[in-house]
Amino acid sequence: MPVKEVAERSEVDQHLAALLSNSGAIRAVVEAVAGTIGPKGLDCMLVDQYGSMLVTNDGVTILKTMDVTHPAARMLISAAEHQEEQVGDGTTTAAVITGALVAEGVSQVIKGVPVIKVIDGIKSGIARALEELRQAAVKLDDLNHPVLDQIALIAARQHQEIAALVVQAARTVGGSRLAEPGFKLSDQVVALAGADSQLIPGTIINKEPLNKAMPRQINGAKILILDDALEPKQVEPDALRNEAGFRRQLQNEEEFRANLEKLVKLGVKAIFTDRAIADQVEDWLTDYGIIGVHRVALHEWRRLAQLSGARPIKRTSLAKPAVELETVLGEVAAITVDEKYRLIRITGKPEQHYVTVVIGAATKAVVEEWERVAKDAAAAVQAAWCGGVVPGGGSVELAIAHRLAEVQSRGLSGYGFSCVIEALKRPLAQIVQNAGFNPLEKVEAVLTRLTAAPTYALGVNCDTGAIEDLTQSGIWDPYFVKYFAIKSAGEVSEAVLRINTIIKMKGAELPGTDNPG
Repeated sequence: MPVKEVAERSEVDQHLAALLSNSGAIRAVVEAVAGTIGPKGLDCMLVDQYGSMLVTNDGVTILKTMDVTHPAARMLISAAEHQEEQVGDGTTTAAVITGALVAEGVSQVIKGVPVIKVIDGIKSGIARALEELRQAAVKLDDLNHPVLDQIALIAARQHQEIAALVVQAARTVGGSRLAEPGFKLSDQVVALAGADSQLIPGTIINKEPLNKAMPRQINGAKILILDDALEPKQVEPDALRNEAGFRRQLQNEEEFRANLEKLVKLGVKAIFTDRAIADQVEDWLTDYGIIGVHRVALHEWRRLAQLSGARPIKRTSLAKPAVELETVLGEVAAITVDEKYRLIRITGKPEQHYVTVVIGAATKAVVEEWERVAKDAAAAVQAAWCGGVVPGGGSVELAIAHRLAEVQSRGLSGYGFSCVIEALKRPLAQIVQNAGFNPLEKVEAVLTRLTAAPTYALGVNCDTGAIEDLTQSGIWDPYFVKYFAIKSAGEVSEAVLRINTIIKMKGAELPGTDNPG
């Protein structure tokens, strides 16, 4: 055999080996979460080396918690994490479509279709699918629209109390706040073991005041948030050995106390810091009747700032004139110390339109799972309000697949285009399979009906197996959830198919491979 032919065959073998390795890793990850999708999806148990376990139905939690080292699998998980960050839901759908798309693409390459043509076809198919998805979207113009209740209920896995609290929270903060860049309704969800699930018109600081002598209830309070420690400026320890250094320290303490008195005159009733409050300062705050809370978690004081309008400052800013300090203070309706749960409840003013969804349960394990459920529901409701909704239950993906089949592109890239068609059938097929029905039979039955009556909403009733318009049963999904799922599936599959070979880096073990050489 000529040397050139041997080299070419070796290159082809390397590419196929890389594809098979990567697609196998992705398939293994997808199989771990595929069984959780849909109303009949089951839970997954994750166990660590010490025997601790986590039982959940949440796709992104499963993906992030899995012990995965293969680089291709990590690409899929990174895409799922991005989906979670962008819209907070739909990670399992994204994984299922990605897995199917990669598998179909590898199958075409094995048959001899040039990989670049497969990639071109996938890119074309994904672009066409996203355009069809946009056509299927229905915008919502009223927060009282019943579709939002259904979106919350589906995302909350039929947990009616959680769904109702989430929708009420969305309607309380209002449409403008939901559409604000950076605002996430899911961030307003707080879990408390042993508490009752409820909606609080304000927020929670999971800390207590520094001592029992500080006030336990304050109404109409101004607050200060310090992104720093609260203590006088300290001179060097060596300097305290001489009189000049000792006097300088006393002067620092006097100036610091003068700054505190300035805050007292401004009406400050509570100070929250993300670092320590010195013992001496604690005594002064107690004397002034000010609540002092230190080492507040970042996400908690950020919520407090958002609620109250306070602007977090450094301690050096305390030396500024009172007129400038007044502009960084926040205001709340009330501050209440909850002795039972050892936390502080901050009640906002009605015009602040701020709420916290408290999710409670008897045990820590249950409350953590319900917190994930509530966050999914909150993210889904916000995504639905901001981007509209599309028919759910895998129906819109299957309808798009049917429409793409009618405009099947020709040439070698058509094989990649067909990969997208087959991948878009997978969500409904997996949902049906999880419900105990034959996926091939049901998918073909829906496609037959779509030929006679084109619609985006035709799917399978997971209770009866009947083919019906799922929107009539209130089965909707946020448009953004489906958009990012399809888009990320295309990006990950293209990235995986482009990998021509896998090479071990110098001085490193290549994760996920049996042969490190």
